[in-house]
Amino acid sequence: MPMDRTAPAETTALAAEVEGLMNAPEPDGTFRDSRECAGAVLLLGLLLAAPPTPRPKTDTK
Repeated sequence: MPMDRTAPAETTALAAEVEGLMNAPEPDGTFRDSRECAGAVLLLGLLLAAPPTPRPKTDTK
């Protein structure tokens, strides 16, 4: 009965790959300053609260 001797080598390689992926450094993220976010929210609020643009009056005669 033949024995499969490749399984332990594949298991070792797979375990090493999994460990490498788990210990990988996290990529640098882009974080926004809270003042920048507050300014954007304030600008959005001002735009939403602004009165609509005036429209020309229609002649009803």
